[in-house]
Amino acid sequence: MASIKPQSYFQTIKQFRCTNCGGEISLINSRTRYIGCQYCGAVVDARSEAHQVITKLNQPSKYPPKSFIRLGMQAKFDGVRYQVLGRTCWRSVYKEYWKDEDGSGYSDETWKYDEWILMSEYQTFFYLIEDEEGYVISTSIVPVYPNLLSNLKIKDFYSNSIRQVQEYGNSEVVFFEGESTYQIHAGDKVQFTEYMAGKSFIVETRLDNTGTAKEIEFFEETKISRNQLLTAFGGNPEVDKLLQLRTQRRADNKFWLKTFGFAGIIFLLLLFYSLGSGNQIFTQKFVIPQALDSNKISETPELLTLIRPFEVQPGIVKLVLSASFPDNSDAWVGLELQDSKGEIANVLDDNFFQESGTEYWQEDGESGWEDWEESEREKEAYYRVEQTDTYSGKVYVIPNAKGDVTVQFTVFQGSILSRYFMIAAICCGVGFVIMVLAGIRDWNVM
Repeated sequence: MASIKPQSYFQTIKQFRCTNCGGEISLINSRTRYIGCQYCGAVVDARSEAHQVITKLNQPSKYPPKSFIRLGMQAKFDGVRYQVLGRTCWRSVYKEYWKDEDGSGYSDETWKYDEWILMSEYQTFFYLIEDEEGYVISTSIVPVYPNLLSNLKIKDFYSNSIRQVQEYGNSEVVFFEGESTYQIHAGDKVQFTEYMAGKSFIVETRLDNTGTAKEIEFFEETKISRNQLLTAFGGNPEVDKLLQLRTQRRADNKFWLKTFGFAGIIFLLLLFYSLGSGNQIFTQKFVIPQALDSNKISETPELLTLIRPFEVQPGIVKLVLSASFPDNSDAWVGLELQDSKGEIANVLDDNFFQESGTEYWQEDGESGWEDWEESEREKEAYYRVEQTDTYSGKVYVIPNAKGDVTVQFTVFQGSILSRYFMIAAICCGVGFVIMVLAGIRDWNVM
């Protein structure tokens, strides 16, 4: 049985200078009829001896490659070697399908992408599509059920089942460089329809200058990651430099990953300890008898009782002042803490209240009764004690309750100041952002 003998390498079959600018042009594909000059944008007849300039496209400087891929580069996919022959820049105006809880429809969209053509050592071809979202490999297929768009539906090329069209519209050539088997002009158009069935399937209709269909092709698209593409193009000096840079940056990032990982552990420990109140070293409870006559309640704070002395060691101290009373009542409670010299060390006060009720509501044709509750019954504060000392204090109150009011004062030692935790959280957050930005930077450089 006869077999195809692959080339061991890609050999230049012809070299000449661009008739328009004098730049050196090399041909790889024996079937190439036209070549777009990468230096000036002229499309030259590759088969004639005069290499006549057929047309002139836009300046190459306006349409640089989006990433590392260049004409002439070699790559290996599934063990088969390929070489980049050409690049066509397209601009699309199309409709894109959308669907949400409010309905569905098609929105107007525009997009730009590069289409690289790669030839294998077996003289087979595929397209590599590159845009802002990444890369896909586009391969020409022969469908079992070839068909075109009809009423925004299309039949699956293999199962013949009805599929929803995801995108449809026109793409127009804005620039071309490299080799082509057909003549390319700026403004050449194709109509396309795309549907999804696990992957993207596309039918393209190539139009002539009168808008008449002259060729129909079917394609299957498969996504490929940037890392996979870099690996495939390994061996090209430009790509090898990028791979080395990526390896070095990954090594550098491992150090920072460990550093901020350790910081993350510290963050969790601080969070754990900040949720705790420390060790309770003192507590005292006071009961305020019910006011029999609201007219007897003074608006001037009255001394309720004295806080008995307690000792505090150096460190962080947490003070908690709380109150409890019957529903729909309130009370102002103030605390004045003094050290052994009689100097005021801390003041803590708040308006405590407990309210609840039932509220009627009506909305969108529906209505009903809903219970509600609102309260403020605890106040806390932190401060640092520099040396061992004995503290005492006074509690003041203005009650307005339907029953007894109970006030409790509690002291904890060993609590973590919340601001320290916030500082640690900010540091860890900044570290995380740095890691994310470092990853994005690596992606962009590649």
